[in-house]
Amino acid sequence: MRAFLIALIGLLILTSHPREAQAQQVFGIAAVVNDEVISAFDLEERLNLVIVSANLPRTADTRRRVRAQVLRNLIDESLQMQAARNIGVEVTNEQIDREIEALARRNNLSALALSSRLEGAGVDLSTLRRQYLASIAWEQYVSARLLRTVDVSDEEIDAAVAERAASKGQPVFLVSEIVLGVDRPQDEQDVLDAAERLVRQVRTGADFAALARQFSIGANAAEGGFVGWVRPAQLNDDVAAVLGSLSAGQVSDPIPTPLGFTIVSVQGRRVIGEEAVDGIEVELAQLLIPLGRNASDASVVRARSDAEQARERIRSCAGLEQVAATIENAQSAQLGTLKIGDLPDDFGKAIAQLNVGESSASLRTAAGIHVLVICNRSAPVNAEPDREQVRTDLILRKLNQRAQSAMRDLRRDAIIDLR
Repeated sequence: MRAFLIALIGLLILTSHPREAQAQQVFGIAAVVNDEVISAFDLEERLNLVIVSANLPRTADTRRRVRAQVLRNLIDESLQMQAARNIGVEVTNEQIDREIEALARRNNLSALALSSRLEGAGVDLSTLRRQYLASIAWEQYVSARLLRTVDVSDEEIDAAVAERAASKGQPVFLVSEIVLGVDRPQDEQDVLDAAERLVRQVRTGADFAALARQFSIGANAAEGGFVGWVRPAQLNDDVAAVLGSLSAGQVSDPIPTPLGFTIVSVQGRRVIGEEAVDGIEVELAQLLIPLGRNASDASVVRARSDAEQARERIRSCAGLEQVAATIENAQSAQLGTLKIGDLPDDFGKAIAQLNVGESSASLRTAAGIHVLVICNRSAPVNAEPDREQVRTDLILRKLNQRAQSAMRDLRRDAIIDLR
């Protein structure tokens, strides 16, 4: 759940613009949240971070358009930190330093060099530190207060495993999302307007992940809104209905949902059970019955018959040499470890769905009749879902739902004074 903002820093490192001069120094109050002040200066600094990280136009008009949503995010962070403090959560400078240092290492920088790059891009390091502070505090709150309320039964795991098995042949989509919440009916139009602005910004070059980190209330906001591979049945019906109309790289219009509005970005699509196997490594052995290119049809038929009879006796690569010795002129050989994608297409297709110890149907090439045997492979065929992974997925899904519900409760119960 923690935001590492890798894409953000990658963008900042490439950005050498000096900090834009502010029209005036801001020392006022932007909002009061349960007696805790969000200063106008904090708001302006966060605007700098949002505009640079999301690659938005660095104009006064941009600042005006995104100001309300940025302020909402600061309010949410304030509520998260208050909730964490109320149950005794304490985030130390050392914890934040570790995250900053890890971020710097990912970009081949020292923490000092990272701070300098941020400053040069118009972003004060304290703004990034505050965002980490809120993220770490909320993560610890969710772990301490909400995780213990989540349980997954064996029956739920059985149902999830069965659902995955029944989904073979159905499309799945690689999805990211931005979720904007509507807490009060009178806010609906304002939130829709904000969602439409975000869609326009993404379609004109803004970074979707950076916008998700800054604006989304979804449980995956810290990961840039990344949801992963999902089946339509796993999503809200209205969102699922839109997915089928989107090609890879496209972004949806705002979609009404019970929470508010969702914007979906599709990075890819595939069919369950037809996953790419090109990267799977296989250790192969081969039985070859040599034939000339101009061998007679009768010779080819006889060789294929010998090969198919041999397949009935092949139980593993270890016994291949003995089987080959029973066929006139047949040869056996170890081919080593290869990626399926590096094999000729007909060879790759013949072995893609074979398990260890199984042999392919006979294959005709200019060299003769081949039978390939799988000695080992890096990924099993049709592996059963890992039940512990299924359990973890279900726990995280329930935990994310509880975290969203907890945030709605915090907003509902808060006393917020906008200045």
